[in-house]
Amino acid sequence: MTDAPRLPRPLIGRRIVEVGGTVPAAAAAKLFSDYGADVVKVEPLGGASMRRLPPFPGDVPSLESGAFHVALDTGKRSLVLDVETASGREALDRLCAQADLVLLHVAPALAVDIRAGVRATAAPPALVVLTEHGLDGPAADYAENDMSLFAWSGRMRQHAIAGEEPLRYAPQVAQMQWAATASAAGAAALWARANGEPAREIEVSAVEALAGNVDTWFVAWQFQGAETPRASGQSKLAYPAGCYRCADGYVVFAAAGQPFFNRLCEGIGHPELATDPRFADPAQKPLHFDDFFAVLDPWLRTRTKHDIFITLQGFGVMVSPVLDASEVAGDAQAVARHSFVDREVPGAGKTTIAGPPFRMTDAWEAGPPPRVGEHTDEVLRALGYSTTQRLALFRAGVTG
Repeated sequence: MTDAPRLPRPLIGRRIVEVGGTVPAAAAAKLFSDYGADVVKVEPLGGASMRRLPPFPGDVPSLESGAFHVALDTGKRSLVLDVETASGREALDRLCAQADLVLLHVAPALAVDIRAGVRATAAPPALVVLTEHGLDGPAADYAENDMSLFAWSGRMRQHAIAGEEPLRYAPQVAQMQWAATASAAGAAALWARANGEPAREIEVSAVEALAGNVDTWFVAWQFQGAETPRASGQSKLAYPAGCYRCADGYVVFAAAGQPFFNRLCEGIGHPELATDPRFADPAQKPLHFDDFFAVLDPWLRTRTKHDIFITLQGFGVMVSPVLDASEVAGDAQAVARHSFVDREVPGAGKTTIAGPPFRMTDAWEAGPPPRVGEHTDEVLRALGYSTTQRLALFRAGVTG
């Protein structure tokens, strides 16, 4: 038996231009490079800002080994180009004229100028402009970071515990969600263009993308006319529900209602608690959390989260281990599905990154991230620049 020939990756032959050097632009473009598109990452002189984001191996800063660069720039080509100069803009216009899709995240005024150049090409590519607030309106020129975007969307306020200050996500989460919206919009625009429709221009405002996310509580506020309070700690009204400490971390339960509460009582070896009036009577149950926890807590504290998961799943209880970052890649399911892959980091050995976000036969491959300007000469030659012209651009500080 011979192995079946590999299928070509689905985006082979598609040409994508990423402009901006930011985390959301890089994250949006990653989908296309990993699934086969030729993604040219247009970086400013000195390299993209996201290359400077920690962490770095051994805490040694490097433009080539930062975690966000290694994870988000997989398989791309790097072109260093000052797009704010006339010569740089001419090169960018040539590049965009050969593209199927342009992903753009720069200051709004520059985005408008670059958009005009894209529109002027004979066969314009699809264009996705990432903006913090949109290209128009009173906040169009506001510069934001990940935390302030989260604040503007209204979601930070809803992450507050009642009576306490609002809470933020881990760093870059808001920008990654914004990027996911831009990536989906870009894929739709690419499909439309490939099927003969006019090239689409799409604006993806970070605040609008975040406000419309499933995590927003805006719709609930519309119906209720008030914000829904978020309580801290373990609920003493409906339990066990939420996170509970065990021998090596935490497990999360959703076992307050029936039949799961009865199953839990049986699973921890105390089936009599299911019929105990203190817990069986809805009116009494909120008054006896401490009594129940006096039984549950010792049982949890002497068992690991995986032991608890295995045991209680056998009784049909809704429970999950709370994995930390050190555990996700080693989880049995992740190992079986190769959900994480090893990749070399220039000058820093091997690292592990997330694998494909969705599965398709012979579709995904995370290539090595490019060095700063690694493909500048190659890309300019393909655009028709002579050796003399390429040297002139370099000497003028337009390329690097």
